[in-house]
Amino acid sequence: MVDAITEFVVGKIGNYLIEEASMLIGVKDDLEELKTELRCIHGYLKDVEAREREDEASKEWSKLVLDFAYDVEDVLDTYHLKLEERSQRRGLRRLTNKIGRKMDAYSIVDDIRILKRRILDITRKRETYGIGGLKEPQGGGNTSSLRVRQLRRARSVDQEEVVVGLEDDAKILLEKLLDYEEKNRLIISIFGMGGLGKTALARKLYNSRDVKERFEYRAWTYVSQEYKTGDILMRIIRSLGMTSGEELEKIRKFADEELEVYLHGLLEGKKYLVVVDDIWEREAWESLKRALPCNHEGSRVIITTRIKAVAEGVDGRFYAHKLRFLTFEESWELFEQRAFRNIQRKDEDLLKTGKEMVQKCRGLPLCIVVLAGLLSRKTPSEWNDVCNSLWRRLKDDSIHVAPIVFDLSFKELRHESKLCFLYLSIFPEDYEIDLEKLIRLLVAEGFIQGDEEMMMEDVARYYIEELVDRSLLEAVRRERGKVMSCRIHDLLRDVAIKKSKELNFVNVYNDHVAQHSSTTCRREVVHHQFKRYSYEKCKNKRMRSFLYFGESYNLVERDFETTKLLRVLDVRRHGVLRKLLGIRST
Repeated sequence: MVDAITEFVVGKIGNYLIEEASMLIGVKDDLEELKTELRCIHGYLKDVEAREREDEASKEWSKLVLDFAYDVEDVLDTYHLKLEERSQRRGLRRLTNKIGRKMDAYSIVDDIRILKRRILDITRKRETYGIGGLKEPQGGGNTSSLRVRQLRRARSVDQEEVVVGLEDDAKILLEKLLDYEEKNRLIISIFGMGGLGKTALARKLYNSRDVKERFEYRAWTYVSQEYKTGDILMRIIRSLGMTSGEELEKIRKFADEELEVYLHGLLEGKKYLVVVDDIWEREAWESLKRALPCNHEGSRVIITTRIKAVAEGVDGRFYAHKLRFLTFEESWELFEQRAFRNIQRKDEDLLKTGKEMVQKCRGLPLCIVVLAGLLSRKTPSEWNDVCNSLWRRLKDDSIHVAPIVFDLSFKELRHESKLCFLYLSIFPEDYEIDLEKLIRLLVAEGFIQGDEEMMMEDVARYYIEELVDRSLLEAVRRERGKVMSCRIHDLLRDVAIKKSKELNFVNVYNDHVAQHSSTTCRREVVHHQFKRYSYEKCKNKRMRSFLYFGESYNLVERDFETTKLLRVLDVRRHGVLRKLLGIRST
């Protein structure tokens, strides 16, 4: 994981050597040396990843490397910021630039030489404690163009999601949805463990041609563990498409009870279908049911949940449907569809190896598709390596293979794709991510490098679609074969969050997790209306990004003057942005 950060910083050093060459004459050689040492360390870190079992000494040493890489980035960015500030000076202040530049040059000389001594000390520690052996990466140079061209060839553009093993379930539930004799509102609960395909099945029903013809008014919302009733109600109202933008702005300020009355009025006397995805608590349904009329128009509500008590705890007319695990035959069919896309010849040994791995997935669809996504980019000779990795990590049959498959798939990603995957941890649970927004954020973060063939936005899109191809990210909406929005499964989001915490990559504040301060984390994210968020508790001068996903104007003002290295500021509403920046209304 640290290898993704070190590669990013190595690239940044290279860019500075090109862009600021005239200013860095005094430290150019030191920077080159720093870059070489860091690249060698990067090679070692990749070896650590490949070894799969990282000892405690290696973990501690990797933390030293991570802190060092972040400090290198701070020194370079601070220097660049000073140059930018001087270039924008006017009048008499401009006369001081020459002296100031010399002072800045002396400062960065000292900083880089301190960093140089630190990296040599880090290398000595590795040798002293016998932490493996360094291998300098082969090839070197900028491989961005080659990687993107390979990615372009590997992508399968128009592959829609195929729901395997759920055909009978879909047929049963479709009959319930379209039952003309059932005039009362019927609640259909789909339940089962995470990764079984509850959301995929609900989406298949929701997008069915027969369902679209039967229900003129359809809406989709998600709940998840972290929810606010007002947010859920607003998503349903927006999804129905019956309310103008001006009206949406007006009702956004409504209290929950007012939103319930408003939505009830919209749906009264109409035949509607509402999907409520990923409910964890009965209380969440209790707060929603008042807004959904119990009319006699044949309306339907679909609920997905992992919890049987929630599925069966709704009042009124309901049908609870438990999803099962796939049989081996179904598992193999799902695996075959995805794993053999780039393999022409399937010999007996390859099939045997594939079946051994699929057997270990125990019929969990998410595990199967992620494994297939990993193997689809491997040559037949490399399948045994993946199989051996699985066996080494499985101590006994009590350990489920899914987390291991997810971890292996992450480790196989190129470093740019790793950064893209880690970045998904900023979004709230079950959040539908607009792809264009995600692309803009990734570019703004500096994670994406363009080349002579492709713009940065196009490169970012290919990396995201690689995650979709690997089943690490789900395409929610497509238009003319192009992914427009996506979503990360809860189980995979947990992987992204875990790895992000290990890398001090993001610090998330929400109403359900106790706030903890960080003075070093690169990204701060606020979910929902986190009223306790206060800048006074977290003066983070190293912050590069601040993202706010709430709906409320009531965010505590924070002073961004002390966070001069900030490069990404993203808030959902213009009023919040004005307040954060201290802009008075005119």
